[in-house]
Amino acid sequence: MSIDDKIRDQLERENALLRAQIKQDPSLFGMLADAYKGRLGGWMVLMTLIALLLTAIIVWSGYEFFFVESSMAAKLHWGIGLLLATMMQIAIKMWTFNEMNRSATQRELKKLELAIQQLNQRLGDKTK
Repeated sequence: MSIDDKIRDQLERENALLRAQIKQDPSLFGMLADAYKGRLGGWMVLMTLIALLLTAIIVWSGYEFFFVESSMAAKLHWGIGLLLATMMQIAIKMWTFNEMNRSATQRELKKLELAIQQLNQRLGDKTK
């Protein structure tokens, strides 16, 4: 077996390990479910309820603003309500995705810690 064949075999084994690792990583919905199970799961439930309430406010304000005939002051009232509810909805979504990102980063750090520990054990075994 030539050195090229050895290198090719090693690369194929590493690719297989990478593919297995990628399959283990959770999907977007899996990451969202993990965020509900984490430390801040109660806050995630609260933010979801608030987001649903804001969605109803956005729909109602949008309907009143665009389709109901009223005075300019009333249109201004509904327009401001629509903008504020939309901005709050965006803030909640950003917090939710940041929480998912924090959980994913924490999971990757744990994997790195485990890999370092295993490497240290292997190196310790070789020196004995």
